[in-house]
Amino acid sequence: MTDSSPEFRPPAPSKPAADVPLEFDVVLRGYDRRQVLTLLETLQRSVDDPAAPGTVTPREARDRAAFDLVLRGFDRAQVDAAFERLMESLTAVRGEETGAAPEGEGRAELPVAEFDRVLRGYDPIATAELVDAGAEALRALRGGESDAAAARAAAAALRDRRDALPRTLRGSDRQQVDSAVDAICAELESGPDDPDGTRGSGA
Repeated sequence: MTDSSPEFRPPAPSKPAADVPLEFDVVLRGYDRRQVLTLLETLQRSVDDPAAPGTVTPREARDRAAFDLVLRGFDRAQVDAAFERLMESLTAVRGEETGAAPEGEGRAELPVAEFDRVLRGYDPIATAELVDAGAEALRALRGGESDAAAARAAAAALRDRRDALPRTLRGSDRQQVDSAVDAICAELESGPDDPDGTRGSGA
């Protein structure tokens, strides 16, 4: 059959799919579930009807994609994959380049980690709460909500909490936890960035 045959119908232009399933595994430490669903549902609406009230552009979506890490949150890898699929669809609809967000904007990586389970390690729940507290202190420092003195005080409190972590039979690897907490405290103790973008001395 050729394109000139009476039966031939040119394919209709395909619309980018917005029906990405918003179902994710719940893990010990993942993205805040409410924040994830709010943004991804907004992305879906933005693909389906870009002119509707409350829709977002690709750049606006990237700016909002700084999900908090919480206990019993959505699996981060699954959420990231769904977010990127929706961003591709939104870019096709809006005709905008998503690109990588400028340095310092968008989803900032914080020095948090998953830890191996070992015999006689730190209690996993207490460890997760401690590292989340450190991540929150870093957000405050990076966002200008705390000064050098407050950041140093937060670092001292984190070290005290780390030293008091209970041990369990099957807990988080203590060496890995210690390294993660030390990395968080080192940034807190270095103080806020100077106006030229360099890290201050914290003095």
